Amino acid sequence: MDNPWRESYGRRMDSPRIYLDHVAAAPLDPEARRVMVELMTEPQANPSSPHEEGRAAKDQLEAARTRIAKTLGCRPREVLFTSGATEGSNLAVLGLAHAGAARSKRVVVSAMEHPAVLDSARALEADGFELVIVPPDETGHVSADRFLDAVGDDAAFAALILANHEMGAVMPVTEVGTALRARGIPFLCDASLGPGRLPCTPAELNADVIVFEGPTIGGPLGTGCVYVRRGTKIAPTVHGGIQEERLRPGSPSVAGLAGMAVALERAIAEGPERATRYAARIAAFVDEIRDAPGVRPLTASEKRLPGLVTIELGGIEGEAVMINMDLAGIAVATGSTCALGGSDPSPSLLAMGFNVARAASTIRVSVGEGVDDNSMKRAASTLCRIVERLRSLHRR
Repeated sequence: MDNPWRESYGRRMDSPRIYLDHVAAAPLDPEARRVMVELMTEPQANPSSPHEEGRAAKDQLEAARTRIAKTLGCRPREVLFTSGATEGSNLAVLGLAHAGAARSKRVVVSAMEHPAVLDSARALEADGFELVIVPPDETGHVSADRFLDAVGDDAAFAALILANHEMGAVMPVTEVGTALRARGIPFLCDASLGPGRLPCTPAELNADVIVFEGPTIGGPLGTGCVYVRRGTKIAPTVHGGIQEERLRPGSPSVAGLAGMAVALERAIAEGPERATRYAARIAAFVDEIRDAPGVRPLTASEKRLPGLVTIELGGIEGEAVMINMDLAGIAVATGSTCALGGSDPSPSLLAMGFNVARAASTIRVSVGEGVDDNSMKRAASTLCRIVERLRSLHRR
C-alpha cells in the first residue's frame, strides 16, 4: 500500500526519495489535504466580505479557529492567525516590546532562538531597547536559573524557545513561565516544533504568547497562529484592517488554516505515540552511523526534541554532504532553514562555542510521519558512504 505521507516527494530512478527535513516543513497531513481540497472546490470569497459567500468563508475560518482553540485548551479569541512562525514571532517580539516600553525597555531572549525571534529582537535596539541574550551551555541548553537571573524584575518581556531548531535542546519553558507569571513579566515561547513531539499547550507551558505554524506539523506552507493569553498587551506592527483583533490585518487563507487546524489537532492528539516513534527512528539511525570515522552525533543529552539529530562530520563540509545526499535521493539540512539560506554555519552552534569551520561541518536529520525503518537504514548507509568518499578526496 502506498504511503500517503510520501505522495508529494515523488521518486528518483527506481527508489523513493527519503525526506529527512521534517522540522523545516513536513509532508502534508493526508486528512488536512482532504479538508483543504473540499474547501478549494467551493467559490473563493473574502471572509471579511458581508455577502453570503463572504459569510460562508468567515464561518469556515472561525470553525478552524475554534478547532485550534479546543486543541490548545484556550478561548477562540486567544488564537490569532498568521502566515507562519516567522511572521508570528515578529508580531510577538515587536508587539510585546512596544506594548511594554512604558514599563521597561529591556528585552531578554536566549541565544538558541530561531532567527525570527533573534533578528526581531536585535531590530528593537534601533528603537532604544536594551537587548540581553542569554547563552546556552555546551549541550545547547539554557538553564532556568541563568535565564531568570538575566530577566530580573523589570523586562518588557522575555522569550525562550521550546526546542532549538538545530540541536533540538529542550528548554525549561514551564519553569521559566511559572516564575515570570509571578513577576508579572510577559513571556513568549516559540513552540513551532512542539506539536507531535513535546507538550506545548498554554496550560503546559505557562507562556503568555505561544507561536505555532502549519508546515512543521503537516499543515500547509503559509499558515500559522499565535496564542495570546487574554489580558496580554501586544501593540500592532502591521496596519490596514481590523482582522485578527487588529493585530494581523489582511485576507487569510481559509482553506490553508482549516488544514492547519486538522494537522495541529492530529499532532497533539497523537503526540506521545509520535514522539516515541520519532525518537526510536533517530536512535536507530545514530547507532548505524556511530562507528563511521569522523562522524559524531551531537546529542543534547536526554532533554532533546524527539526525531532530530545534528551530526558533526569531522571537517567535511556539511553543504557538500547535503548536496551529495540530495543527489542520492535523500533530503537533509545544514541548519535552520530561515537562518542559513544554504551556506552559513548554524547560529546556535556558534552560540555554543563552535568555531565557524566546525559549525559548518554539520548536517541536520529530522524525521516525522511517513519515515520508516528501511528509509533510515538506507539514509545511514548512504551518509557513511558519502562522507568516506569526500574524506578520501580531501586526503589526496
